[in-house]
Amino acid sequence: MMGKMSPYITLVYKQKKHKSKIHHEGGKAPIFGDKFTFDVTSATEDITMRVWDLDLTTSDAVGFCQIKIASLIINGGVEDWFDIYFDNKNAGSIQLRTKFEPKGGDQYENMLKEY
Repeated sequence: MMGKMSPYITLVYKQKKHKSKIHHEGGKAPIFGDKFTFDVTSATEDITMRVWDLDLTTSDAVGFCQIKIASLIINGGVEDWFDIYFDNKNAGSIQLRTKFEPKGGDQYENMLKEY
């Protein structure tokens, strides 16, 4: 049986895995819309993003990439495209939208209240 891809994504940060919903017959351009929260302790660490295609019995790798946390927290968050690779060849791109919210709230607002 041949059909459209049923892709999903896994994100791994500090040995903790997050998995998106599976887009059954989502094809090559699904829109995921999943939201994940990470407790970031260092901007020098990486997140590993893997794209998978769910088959009847297994999941086949589509591609992966390593993303520096620092590239996701610039200016409080980004909206950018990240290339994924399979066997050292480009396998496509995924757009991520991030929002960086440090614990303790808005530091500027806290400073205004204090002074």
